[in-house]
Amino acid sequence: MGTNLSQAIKQYGTAMSSMDAIIEMRKTRQGHAVIRRRLSFGEFDGRIDQYVTKFSKKGIRKGSRVLMLLRPGTKMMCTFFALVRMGAIPILLDSGVGFREIVRLGNFSKPDFIVCGPRTKWLIFTRILKIKGQVIAVHRSFGKRQSAATSMAEMDPEDVVAILFTSGSTGPAKGVVYKHRHFASQLSKLRLTYRLMPNVKDVTLLPVFMLFNPIFGRTTIIPDMDFSRPAALHPQSIVETIVNHCATSSFGSPILWEKIADYCSENDITIRSLEQIFLAGVSATANILEKMLDIAPNAKIFTPYGATECLPICSISAEEILGSLRPLQENGAGTCLGYPVEGVAVRIIVPEDGPISHLEERNLLPLGHIGEIIVEGNNVTEAYDQLPEKTALAKVNYNGKIWHRMGDLGFLDEKGRVWFCGRKMERVVTESGEEYYPECIEPLFQKYSVVKRAALIKIVKNGKILPAIAILPKKDCYPFFFWQKWKLRRELRNIAQHFPKTAPIRDFFFCRSFPVDPRHNAKIHRLALGKYFSH
Repeated sequence: MGTNLSQAIKQYGTAMSSMDAIIEMRKTRQGHAVIRRRLSFGEFDGRIDQYVTKFSKKGIRKGSRVLMLLRPGTKMMCTFFALVRMGAIPILLDSGVGFREIVRLGNFSKPDFIVCGPRTKWLIFTRILKIKGQVIAVHRSFGKRQSAATSMAEMDPEDVVAILFTSGSTGPAKGVVYKHRHFASQLSKLRLTYRLMPNVKDVTLLPVFMLFNPIFGRTTIIPDMDFSRPAALHPQSIVETIVNHCATSSFGSPILWEKIADYCSENDITIRSLEQIFLAGVSATANILEKMLDIAPNAKIFTPYGATECLPICSISAEEILGSLRPLQENGAGTCLGYPVEGVAVRIIVPEDGPISHLEERNLLPLGHIGEIIVEGNNVTEAYDQLPEKTALAKVNYNGKIWHRMGDLGFLDEKGRVWFCGRKMERVVTESGEEYYPECIEPLFQKYSVVKRAALIKIVKNGKILPAIAILPKKDCYPFFFWQKWKLRRELRNIAQHFPKTAPIRDFFFCRSFPVDPRHNAKIHRLALGKYFSH
């Protein structure tokens, strides 16, 4: 039998009982960050036991499927680790999913129980949310009464520990089945790759790290922000939270950190306590990394590569990107993801749209050739929840092992580094067979002074598939009048003529905002943009 992942919190609750496990912040009307509540590791462990007692009385048992509809915060963390301690299976949805998507995913996951807040319970009981399962509301007094320490379910490595949904950035979100051995391997790789030590204060801008930090013995500082709309965060309160608590670590998307860096630059603020910053969700440009190093000069910045199905896969530091790799990336080589982490293998295969029953050597591409990225390791999950067809599409057998097809295109260079060229679904293939890759095209236009972000999209024009570029101009640079648009299009076409790979692109469209994924508010929905501008 294996060890329950919640065992680490029990150990920290004894060895570091007085150290803060959770510090939850709130924002005043003036925008300042103050403490809402805090729990030490001893109190956190006790609170988890209290939740276990409550859930047991409600009928939750080992193996029960429990849909969690809770906002990121103390209640969510206590609920998750209580369910893990019991051997139940928590099912986590992104806080940014819409009303209809909650109903769809909630019913699709077939939960035995639903754990939610009082307001959500009211919505379910009034049948506005038609989700099946016994409903348990976690109210303010839930788990505050003293209770004896509870027993911890012993778990086999093959037992399911949780079901985590993908971000749904290029299609419907899918539930990823995490077994205990997957989660344990993931935690081990994160700890070894980034030397994640206890007694560290982490300001968590991505909810999933609220589940990692307690197992590492790190203090989770939860800022007062809308995790369903992370790009709308208030930089002042985030910066105050980091500075006032001398936080040394943080994890978020480049879009969030660009806002934080701009705020610090405008107000002449330097954050010297930060030692590690992790960026994920979308590629970080060299300009964003430079801004971050300016305001956090003591920080080591990493951009790990992975997915809900497998994390981490590769890692690279800002120092490497801003060195010899920068001119290559800015001139269309793609985005360098760095070397695979220890214990993970990466291969490049000929892209296929359908399932691959068995992989052979002839399917592998040599160094420097762009193809589909596949990965293998003991942190790579093996199935989607109740989706055998999607599982068959995303997994492939090679040399007797299950490999995950990332759905990304890229190549391996002569040094063994992995390069990312874009999502397979988002590449543009014309009738003549020419292929255009987002990460190789967009940086060429993002260097232009008025462009904040550029997106390669596929449009249908006169019955033909053509590549086009959607432009998100910088603040105060949007071309409102037709002559401004005509002038900007002419300048962008001149830029395109300087590079062979972009010379055929003639169509440019301007947007006031891009449709993005709910988890990071960073991944552009290029397919949606293409459909919109094709009409």
